[in-house]
Amino acid sequence: MSNKAPAGYGLGGNAIMTDSPDYNLDNISGSGWFVGVPKMDNFTFGSCLVENIQWAAGEGAQIAFLYPGTSSPAVYNTRIQRTKFNYAFGPWEWINPPMQLGIEYRTAERHNGQPVYAKAISFGKAPNASSKDISHGIENFGQLVSYTGMLDGANLIQNSMVDNIRINASAIRITTNTDASECYVYLTLYYTKTTD
Repeated sequence: MSNKAPAGYGLGGNAIMTDSPDYNLDNISGSGWFVGVPKMDNFTFGSCLVENIQWAAGEGAQIAFLYPGTSSPAVYNTRIQRTKFNYAFGPWEWINPPMQLGIEYRTAERHNGQPVYAKAISFGKAPNASSKDISHGIENFGQLVSYTGMLDGANLIQNSMVDNIRINASAIRITTNTDASECYVYLTLYYTKTTD
């Protein structure tokens, strides 16, 4: 084969290590595979495999594959992405967040053009034929997009023990019609933020 890629397929060759000391991914030019360290609020990563796709000067995208060797085992086999326009990268967004309890993730999903965030929350034990409120701890809560939940291993939504689930800008309220106080509740909220 003439004019084949290095190593005969795809982008070919091994990934290129970005420049030390901080292995910054912001200064990569050209398409290819690189090893570097994504900078993301609330997360510390070791080096990651990154695909840099450049379609014009100052425009492109990066996808980081977080693999064993990153500093947090909870992020193994997850991916993050960001795009670049006018020589400026947007924020990193999770393609498949690891969904640790109490951690907020900016996802690659959109709702009415706004980024969708996700947060898994431990509600604790369900109430005994009454209502219980807890704070979800989300700052700048915009609009609830969707949610899922489990009550003692069963689907929380439309559960016969639950009369009502109410989620607003500051709290979650669950109302039960029977004693469910031995059942633990976990929810995952998907929402927008007022700051985007």
